[in-house]
Amino acid sequence: MGLFNSTILEVVIGLVFVYLLLSIMCTAANEWVAALTRRRGETLRRGLAQLLSGQPIQGAEAPDALIRAFYDHPLISSMIHDKNHPTYLSPRNFSATLTDIITGEQQGRMAFAHVLEGVNALPEGEVKRSLLALLRRSDEDLDKARLAIEGWFNDAMDRVSGWYKRRTQVWTIVLAAVLTLVANADTIQITRKLWTDPVLRSAVVEEAKARAQKPRPTVSVEYENEDDPTNPTVTRNEGNQVSDKERQVLGQLIGWHSDWRQTWSWLTPLGWLLTILAISMGAPFWFDMLNKVMNVRFAGKSPDERAKTPEKTESTVRA
Repeated sequence: MGLFNSTILEVVIGLVFVYLLLSIMCTAANEWVAALTRRRGETLRRGLAQLLSGQPIQGAEAPDALIRAFYDHPLISSMIHDKNHPTYLSPRNFSATLTDIITGEQQGRMAFAHVLEGVNALPEGEVKRSLLALLRRSDEDLDKARLAIEGWFNDAMDRVSGWYKRRTQVWTIVLAAVLTLVANADTIQITRKLWTDPVLRSAVVEEAKARAQKPRPTVSVEYENEDDPTNPTVTRNEGNQVSDKERQVLGQLIGWHSDWRQTWSWLTPLGWLLTILAISMGAPFWFDMLNKVMNVRFAGKSPDERAKTPEKTESTVRA
């Protein structure tokens, strides 16, 4: 029968299924830690500090004068609630705040010349040089200048997103290690159980089949209330929910025995390490992998699993 529908393939399906469920749990824990530590707001604060620090302004020669004025501006200060840094800042608000600070006491309708004059009046600094470079490419058009400043901000936020992803990956590995040790999710032990227990293996494959029909696990962050960017809404789809039946099946594959020596061997640390590395790949990766493996399995059904044509009965007239 080969690899298709063999014990080896079913064990692989079981392992992928276990990794997927553990990854979903790890993602939920990561989002909880991100909310608890206010990681998104802190990352945005660092990004703004890198973008605007080191620039004095007129009447304030301190290197952090611009960033202080930025946070004191009503457009920004109104977003800070209970000293919680906002987790989101629109490019439009950033551009409006910065140009307002630069033009100072300018009355009436703002023009490109006012912005250019304000930038030229700034003391020497990295922000001044950056803004002058942006204004030179704006064809003396205020709308183009605003769009250029917004693009500058967006480029900086792309770097901030990279910081956040790297930091999230570190937390994912830490939480994967904690989850693996607490649950004793030993890849080698899981493989052994799947290999030696056909009833359990069959139950796992059936749950894996049901899981493959669910949506791909995704987590989206939305800001439903623009006036409160410190409180994002984290939305999880159905694919991020672990059912009671899945938990029950998972519980038969992982966990500590009453006598820990019965589940411990010199290979256990290696089994933990394999699980930690697998969880760090993320739930979407294992969901895609599960679908691929399931497609392989059902593409290679053995003859006895396919629908059979009715056999001729004894009453059939023979030629």
